[in-house]
Amino acid sequence: MWINGLKQSMLAASDRGLQFGDGCFTTAAVRQGKIVLLESHIQRLKEGCERLWIDDVDWLQLETEMRQAAQQQTQAVLKVIISAGSGGRGYSRRGCGESTRIVSLAPWPQH
Repeated sequence: MWINGLKQSMLAASDRGLQFGDGCFTTAAVRQGKIVLLESHIQRLKEGCERLWIDDVDWLQLETEMRQAAQQQTQAVLKVIISAGSGGRGYSRRGCGESTRIVSLAPWPQH
């Protein structure tokens, strides 16, 4: 798992994605190191972030992180989560930091 480009698995408990579901995600198939329908997944994330007023995502960086995660995979599932970041109470984002990017891989299901 990569959080904001760093390989780690610890996310702040104050992250609004955990506290309030304040974010969006997409799940993509990876085949032979390529993300299937990559542009559609990026567009879906952009639309979700626009609706949620998450406007500080570095889209080029996120796409790079997604491609790097997928490049060594024969067949896998790639999940991308963008949250509004940490901070704020209730519906207020006052005191929020930057948005959080989470990129993770899982084995392809056998069903």
